[in-house]
Amino acid sequence: MENVGRRGSRSAWRTVVVALLVAACGALVFGGGALAQAGGGGVDVAPSADTEVSAIGDADAVTVEGSLDSSVGLFSVGVSGGFPSYQTVALAVSVQAQFVGGQLKASWTPAGAYLGGQLRAYPPIPIPLPVYLGVGGGVYGSQFAYHFALGTHVPLGTNLRLDLEGGVANVPSLGERAWVPHLAAGISYAFPVELAPGEPVAASGTVGAPAAGAACTTAREPDPDGIAGVIRATVNDWILSARATYGSVYTDLNYKYSITSVRRSGATANVAVAYSGSVREILSGARQSASGTAQVRLVWSGCGWGVTSVEY
Repeated sequence: MENVGRRGSRSAWRTVVVALLVAACGALVFGGGALAQAGGGGVDVAPSADTEVSAIGDADAVTVEGSLDSSVGLFSVGVSGGFPSYQTVALAVSVQAQFVGGQLKASWTPAGAYLGGQLRAYPPIPIPLPVYLGVGGGVYGSQFAYHFALGTHVPLGTNLRLDLEGGVANVPSLGERAWVPHLAAGISYAFPVELAPGEPVAASGTVGAPAAGAACTTAREPDPDGIAGVIRATVNDWILSARATYGSVYTDLNYKYSITSVRRSGATANVAVAYSGSVREILSGARQSASGTAQVRLVWSGCGWGVTSVEY
């Protein structure tokens, strides 16, 4: 799936709510971090002679709604750099299951290989970015170091994250032990994993997804029947990632989105999607809601539709 950009602004809590609400067709903003705009141009294209405009009535609208309250985990791999010098450049593997997580880290030092680990707790604090408290340690040569840290994951895309961590470390120094700063920054790629099956999504209308496993060997004319299927596949992908990223803060997702109009001109389609939904804060139990309309731009590659930009 191509990168999807967004425009517009939201308060911190509303930004997160929109993300957790699926942003109704991929207009997701993870903690205020927008993905790079792809494809260029806006989505509002003036009709021309070859533009096909379809205003969809209530009876024919493609509407999907559902609720999800199951747990989603994250498995991630990445590279980081930091201080003390035993983690100047390190490879890391991390896991998270809602409120708890862990990390294994390996690097090379003048004293030999460094192997370390960290246990993490993710408190359900409703702030724009998920945070964790970590305690860990590692060995290099005959030495041992341990640390306490506060960290966060800044979403840069559906799967890409910027990992930031700061705290204090206790390390050997000239025959004694000393407290020094513990700092780390890195990039990781996260894979959401369903920990338990969620409730089925109820859908009405014709979704029109392409047949599973269909191979494309030659370029075809744009297929308008495949647009709804691409929107739905994009939504499902973003739902999983948003639930995994913010699952330690919010739960009980209820959502609904409807494709209300499609404007197609040659190999480009502009789709209007109305969305609404709510999530519950784990800490306070309060529900947060959001609704609106998203404008999605699709481009036909010769074999299928791809999302290039979203405005909301």
